[in-house]
Amino acid sequence: MIQAGKSELYFCVDGGGSRSRGRFVGPEGTVYAEAKGGPCNPSTNLERAVASVVDLWSHCCSVIGRTNNQFEGVVFAVGAAGTYMDVGKDFLFACPPFARSCLMSDGYAALIGAGFGAPCSLLIIGTGVAGHRLYVDGRSVKRDAWGWIGGDRGGGSWIGRKALRHCLAALDGVVPKDGLSHETLRAIGGVEKLRAGWLRNLGPDRLAALAPLVLEQAVAGDEAARRIRDRAVEHLAALIAVIAGPDVPLFAAGGLVSPLRALLSKKTGLPILEPKADALTGCWLVATGRAREERAPAAFQLA
Repeated sequence: MIQAGKSELYFCVDGGGSRSRGRFVGPEGTVYAEAKGGPCNPSTNLERAVASVVDLWSHCCSVIGRTNNQFEGVVFAVGAAGTYMDVGKDFLFACPPFARSCLMSDGYAALIGAGFGAPCSLLIIGTGVAGHRLYVDGRSVKRDAWGWIGGDRGGGSWIGRKALRHCLAALDGVVPKDGLSHETLRAIGGVEKLRAGWLRNLGPDRLAALAPLVLEQAVAGDEAARRIRDRAVEHLAALIAVIAGPDVPLFAAGGLVSPLRALLSKKTGLPILEPKADALTGCWLVATGRAREERAPAAFQLA
């Protein structure tokens, strides 16, 4: 484990594909400053990720009255996507020259935070989907998180894509128009927006923005929306079956947990708990040696 110095200040960053968060934390867990920033995914845009780190750092420094060129005694603890790739080293090299750096994946940071360093399972349901499990011996595994084209089954982008396809099918007259097709078309901006190129450069974030209306329509009784929601629950329950265990708690995090929690708990027969802490706390736990560093996965297997 990492040995922390008594006088170190921890600059923790949770780097996400659409937004990021930063936090100054003391050796014993005292929070001194927090900030929010833009995208910080070095695997997709290294330059933008570094810029977000610098912005978060500058903002946190301004909160506590520290000059933003004072890096001595600061540990940079960051959880970001793509850290198993070579870009992880490039990312740290391009970031400010902190006294020490601790790099891990965003999922591992969230997993450590969820159980406060103890063995647990974590399901993340947001734009994408990821399942994590931490074992007693320090091994961790990740399932799904393949991205919106081939994976993220049951997540926001998956649900939104199903709604979009239903809407377009209704416009073509292949299926009857209903509440879901109407609300989806309204959210898009109408046929005019479609003709103006709304589908051009369509990505996971814009698809995921349609997910809440699908879940709302499902609650309202729309059959097509219910089918999409129920299929999403089936996908998520299947992932839970892979990562859960009788000896560890199951936590869930992400923007779609709240509307799906009861259905998932009923489907799996398992309590789905709120994480004990967030990914920033996970970064701090690892950087201070209170939790193990992430191990690179040696093989694609659970045991």
